[in-house]
Amino acid sequence: MGMIARPHDLLLLSGRSAPDAALPDWARASLAACPWAVVRRAPCSPGLIPVGVRGTERRLRHAAIVPSDSVVRVVTPEDLRKRPPRLPQFATALSAVTLRLSAELGDDAVWGPTGSLGFELATGRPVTHPGSDLDLLIRAPRRLDRAQAARLVTALTGVPVTVDCQLETPRGGLSLTEWAHADGLVMIRTAHGPQLVDDPWAPE
Repeated sequence: MGMIARPHDLLLLSGRSAPDAALPDWARASLAACPWAVVRRAPCSPGLIPVGVRGTERRLRHAAIVPSDSVVRVVTPEDLRKRPPRLPQFATALSAVTLRLSAELGDDAVWGPTGSLGFELATGRPVTHPGSDLDLLIRAPRRLDRAQAARLVTALTGVPVTVDCQLETPRGGLSLTEWAHADGLVMIRTAHGPQLVDDPWAPE
C-alpha cells in the first residue's frame, strides 16, 4: 500500500524531491535549508504528491510535484496540536482553541494548526510573527450543522489571535465561517479546483 498524504500534511523530503530544473532558485535554496513541503490540492499520478514550497517571504510560494518515495516523514496538523509554540500568544491561543473545540465537538475532535504556525511547529523554522493568524483544520467526516458551526465561529472569535478555520469534508476543504453563515451554495476546495455545492457532505 502506498503512502497516504492529505492536503495540509507536512512532508520531510529527502534529496530525491523535485529536480533542480523544476524549481526557481529561491525554492531550491529554501528546500536545501529546510527540506519540508506542504501537501496541496491538485490532480496527480500515482506515486507522485502535489506540494507547495515556502520561501522566506509570504509572496514566495511554489507549486511542485514530488515522488512519494522521496518522503522521509509525514506530519499531520493533528500531530502538531500539543507541540509548544515559540511565541506565547500562540500557546495561549491553542489552549483556548482546545477548550472551545472540546466544549463544542467533544474530546474526540480531530484538528490541528496549519499555515505558518503548523510549518513552524513541524520544522522548527521560525516563520510566525506577532501579527500572524492562527490557521486551523478540523476533520469533519460527518455533517456539521450550521448552528453548531456558527457557535464555533463565535467561540473562536474570542481567541487572542485571528483564527482562520477550515473544515475538511469528504468532498474538500470548506471555510467554517462560510458554512456557518451561508444561505445556499458554498465553495469547497478540491483537487480539481473550487466548486460550488449545496452540501459538502453529500456523495458526489
